[in-house]
Amino acid sequence: MTIGFTIFVLWGVFKNAKETFNLLLEGVPEYIDIDEVKGSILSVEGVKSAHDIHIWSLEGETDILTAHIVVEDKYLARPDKMRQSIKSKLEKHQIEHSTLELESEGFCSGTECIFELKK
Repeated sequence: MTIGFTIFVLWGVFKNAKETFNLLLEGVPEYIDIDEVKGSILSVEGVKSAHDIHIWSLEGETDILTAHIVVEDKYLARPDKMRQSIKSKLEKHQIEHSTLELESEGFCSGTECIFELKK
């Protein structure tokens, strides 16, 4: 009986330790699929691509995203509207806070852009 109880307790400890390490290392929360999030961003009208996407949980409850979003030039005239459209898609993935850097098609920053432009 004591061995069974010990195994039960240790199982809980290891499970919590895994979640804690993921939180401390600012890993993507298990319940968020980064490919689905990127797909949601790309589904917004005017969005051409997204890169440098980082998702993490601040304290286990608040999920945060930062990303560079390449947008058709005509949509850059109203950047706040574009950001709000993207943020509404992110809320469906339980992402409460986001920082979005909008970039024009001709200008793209970051190493992923450099590789994309060389293709």
